[in-house]
Amino acid sequence: MRRDLISFFEGIERPRIAVVGDAIVDEYVWGDVARVSPEAPVMVLQVARREYRAGGAGSVVTNLAVLKADVRFFSVRGEDGAGERLRSLLEKDGADTTGLVVEPNRPTTQKTRHMGYVQHANRAVQQLLRVDDEVRESIRDTTQSAILERFRARAADLDAVLVSDYHKGLVSGGLLRSLQAAAPGVPFLVDPALVDDYSLYEGCHLICPNRYEAGKASRIDCNDFAGCAAAAEKLARDLRIDAVALTMDRDGIWLHERASEGRHFPTRARTVADVTGAGDMVLSILGLATAAGGTLAQAVELANVAAGIEIRKVGVTPLSRSEILQEMRYEGRPGAGKIKTLEELVPIAQQAREAGRTVVFTNGCFDLLHAGHRHLLQGAAREGEVLIVAANSDASVRRIKGPGRPRTNEEQRLLDIADLSSVDYVICFDDDKPLALLEALRPHVLVKGEEYREGVVVGRELVEGWGGRVAFVSQIPGISTSSLLGDR
Repeated sequence: MRRDLISFFEGIERPRIAVVGDAIVDEYVWGDVARVSPEAPVMVLQVARREYRAGGAGSVVTNLAVLKADVRFFSVRGEDGAGERLRSLLEKDGADTTGLVVEPNRPTTQKTRHMGYVQHANRAVQQLLRVDDEVRESIRDTTQSAILERFRARAADLDAVLVSDYHKGLVSGGLLRSLQAAAPGVPFLVDPALVDDYSLYEGCHLICPNRYEAGKASRIDCNDFAGCAAAAEKLARDLRIDAVALTMDRDGIWLHERASEGRHFPTRARTVADVTGAGDMVLSILGLATAAGGTLAQAVELANVAAGIEIRKVGVTPLSRSEILQEMRYEGRPGAGKIKTLEELVPIAQQAREAGRTVVFTNGCFDLLHAGHRHLLQGAAREGEVLIVAANSDASVRRIKGPGRPRTNEEQRLLDIADLSSVDYVICFDDDKPLALLEALRPHVLVKGEEYREGVVVGRELVEGWGGRVAFVSQIPGISTSSLLGDR
């Protein structure tokens, strides 16, 4: 990955971005599937928990808020529980929702996905059913006027406007022209709806359709590169758009700029868990980079990286800047995304506890990762669903083990641990003892090697104090870092 791209991304401050689009509440109903209904040939989902996320244009808002942009949302919601939940979710992430207008007698769009685990909670999950509660009629003129009034009040200092069109009745040619008139010179970037006619997006800075949407709008088959290139060129020309970033799923992104030839940005092969949210993430990163003054090439490269991370996750999941930076720095090491800061890991552990998942913690120096370490971590993983591994920093290892250690530097040790399938998250800590981490993460289980059973287990009193427990994993005889180094 180019160093200049990393430097640009690291230098992004806090751009001011408006998001205009259809707000959706995504509900996930999680549970176990173990039997067929006696009433009909369908599986029975035994509900374990429900989770709510901001979807549609709300997903773009959440993405940008987590990416540390100053984000303002302009949309419509119903006067109902789903609408209140949406507002609460967005404000919790730090977004400005003063532009979220209530339209009486119009329900807030909600999509409920039923997600089933096979046999028990740590098995693969499958989506069983999606239920949509929505209307697609155009918003009222009074609602549009209210949105425009609130937008005009905030338009003077915007760096970019992102339009997320899900064809739910909000986005229209009239609305877009009024918004552009209120923010002259501000780039408008659009994730278009799946419609035949793109004329409402005319004159925008950029659109980012997927290959199916582009094919439908341009009437050009986009199954190959030539088709995608032709469709992008036609859309840019016909709509007087500066650029088209056409996403091609596994084939990456094709960028066509009116002032230059098209360019292909390939993506690496990925294990795809869920494509939901990838398009929202592309728009979010394109907008963030453009608002920060980046070139379109930089924006597309970053969007490609972020989309590649997003499709490895289940559901619409926002990404932090550090997660994207790690992906770029450690290109080719997919486990790098598991490496977290304490700020990132605290809410992850909290969400896991709230979902009823057992959080497991273990720690060590992990110098010269060997079979004994792997055995320990595999045993620790069997104690619960979420395994957090804390590794001592280089400075901490030197204090504990003496001069000449560690033999493997901090960055490499973290990557080696993160590459293990048994490990969910990795964190580095500089203290000699992990007490501060334990207090912040509050795991259910603290795991140590069998050799500690008769001795002092650092953190035992803390973990047992909040109802947790200590577990021990047997050793592989004769294997340790000291023995491998001849320091018996």
